[in-house]
Amino acid sequence: MLQKGENPKELLLEECKPKCLHWKEKLERCEKQLETIVKINPTKSCVYAFRDYATCTEACTQPIIHNNLVIE
Repeated sequence: MLQKGENPKELLLEECKPKCLHWKEKLERCEKQLETIVKINPTKSCVYAFRDYATCTEACTQPIIHNNLVIE
């Protein structure tokens, strides 16, 4: 159980990461390919793959947090 003022997001992220494996693998593939591509074109990045992974984990954690808020 969380104490008053504790942030539950870190705990929930660990639970949600396995649900986003597709996006994590996509990000890892991008990062691996980027190692060679950046030598040719330094403007390339994996920002979209990272955004997709972050969006997936946020979409998992936010409803859980919101639906369990207790108003005192």
